[in-house]
Amino acid sequence: MNKRIYFQNRYLQFSDPELQPQQNQIFNWEQGLKTQTDSLKLLNAFMAEENVKSFILPANTFDLFMTVAKKELHYIEAAGGFIEKDAQYLCIHRLGRWDLPKGKLEKNETIEAAAVRECEEECGIGELRIQYPLHSTFHLYPYKKGIAIKQSFWFYMHSSWQKPLVAQTEESIDEVRWFSKEEIIRQVLPDTYFTIHDVIREALKLG
Repeated sequence: MNKRIYFQNRYLQFSDPELQPQQNQIFNWEQGLKTQTDSLKLLNAFMAEENVKSFILPANTFDLFMTVAKKELHYIEAAGGFIEKDAQYLCIHRLGRWDLPKGKLEKNETIEAAAVRECEEECGIGELRIQYPLHSTFHLYPYKKGIAIKQSFWFYMHSSWQKPLVAQTEESIDEVRWFSKEEIIRQVLPDTYFTIHDVIREALKLG
């Protein structure tokens, strides 16, 4: 298991020993989290320490950390999709970077329904079918007078939609476009967010 919680250009990584980063990376190794107090101390240190690239934690401490994070921070759930059609893959351009369609869950909405709805709304696409779930992504960001932790649930989707795509401009989207795998690697991955980078690499099995 390998999970990352991003904040700006650094992250908390919960990984099995064989997935730990190479020694030439800048990181602080934490031996483990045994209590909720440990998790809260780590969270505060991580948010305050701008000169440390990442903190690396054992994989089996992730659930404890998330329990504390959901209690101490604003926990927000979102859902979105990586959409494929005839070996072409859909991306949106929002706020100067390539992105994938996603959005917050509405009240009493299932994760799957939210993912499909957000893709339809942001891209003007239809005929979406969920193929299988991808790993969730996590990131921290300023929210109101505190900090939010957002968990985004992702799904690999297929569409046979033949009509023009329509960008949802009120969500700051200025382009919706199909890419080949090679174009994704060459154009999108160098110009996207860390979380989206991880989703795309998993979806395309890039390792």
